[in-house]
Amino acid sequence: MIRFALSSFDIKHLRTFLAVVEHGGVSSAAYRLNASISSISRDLSALEDRLGLQLCRRGRSGFALTPHGEEVHRAANELLSNIHSFELTVQSTRQSLAGTFTLGVIDNVVTNPNAGVIAALAEMHRLFPGMLINVSVHTVSVIDVLVRDNKVDFAITSQPEGFEQLQYHPAFIEEHRLYISRLSPYYEQAMHVIAGPWLGSDTDIPYISRDFRTDEFQAFERKYPLQIAARGSTLESVVASVLAGVGCALLPSHFVKQVGEGNLVEIETPDTPVQIQFHFVYRRDNADRRAVRALLDRFS
Repeated sequence: MIRFALSSFDIKHLRTFLAVVEHGGVSSAAYRLNASISSISRDLSALEDRLGLQLCRRGRSGFALTPHGEEVHRAANELLSNIHSFELTVQSTRQSLAGTFTLGVIDNVVTNPNAGVIAALAEMHRLFPGMLINVSVHTVSVIDVLVRDNKVDFAITSQPEGFEQLQYHPAFIEEHRLYISRLSPYYEQAMHVIAGPWLGSDTDIPYISRDFRTDEFQAFERKYPLQIAARGSTLESVVASVLAGVGCALLPSHFVKQVGEGNLVEIETPDTPVQIQFHFVYRRDNADRRAVRALLDRFS
């Protein structure tokens, strides 16, 4: 028996056949496809000649599938569904292996050794050498919105908004301690009031607050005699105020080692370090992208 092999013309004719069956006849199919009745009839006849089977009966009595036509119809539906799945897979793979991928972070996450961002980026470059990988830095108040709106593909945040379109996974914990500049005019006072037996003291120590105030930060701030003297939208702005002597602040330990270990002094308290949980976030409908899966595997 001669082996049957599909051609592109066969696929075209099968699509016409499915349309004729779906719409219940040649005339209806021609109208829906914006094609002539003669072209639909030619495709249908060409398919029957190619297969050597009568697929349908059409005439004054109406349109009906033959037993052979019913079997070919089932097989054609399955075939074209598989073709569609293949096309989607190829499209997804091409998008994953090339193009642009944006990783969004909040300030100074990249330099946190516990985050593993540098190692993850190196692995992404190895796996997807043709992909342009961007790293963008954002404030914590907008990063979830950017992921939700498909402007960032994958992000790391310390304050999940809980959008239903997004998937969140625990990432790493960042350690924060209370620091003050040794050159600050409030240095001795802070050491005595906060680190010492301050209970009942009427003295408030100037404090630089972050714009994003996690539950952990707020619990700490309520427990100690701190008076907000300034606010910072980024970690750099908070550190600048601390180094300028404006007051004390909760700062990531890893960041202090990089920017001001010589001038910044820890005010030790029973409630530090404050542990902040960071999360990975991405759109649920992007969960199967190879780049997203690769990042999750690398970070886990």
